[in-house]
Amino acid sequence: MKIIESIDLVRKNPGAVKKVFMAWIIFILIFDVIQSRAEAHFLIDKIYLFWTIFGVAGCFVLIKVAKGLAHLLLGKDEDYYG
Repeated sequence: MKIIESIDLVRKNPGAVKKVFMAWIIFILIFDVIQSRAEAHFLIDKIYLFWTIFGVAGCFVLIKVAKGLAHLLLGKDEDYYG
């Protein structure tokens, strides 16, 4: 039951998980800055950090839209069952 132990570890240490994800984002940002732009085929590929920022913003928008749709379509009134 290694999966259950892993889930318990993540639940007990949310700060460590947050630090790991922040370190991963910083690594991606640094890698994107030092990456060569000499063979970029499109103008947008020459813009530093564009795809990183685009990915983070896309995830944020996707989460907000999904949460909004869930509240709109799945939410019930307080006295729905009463």
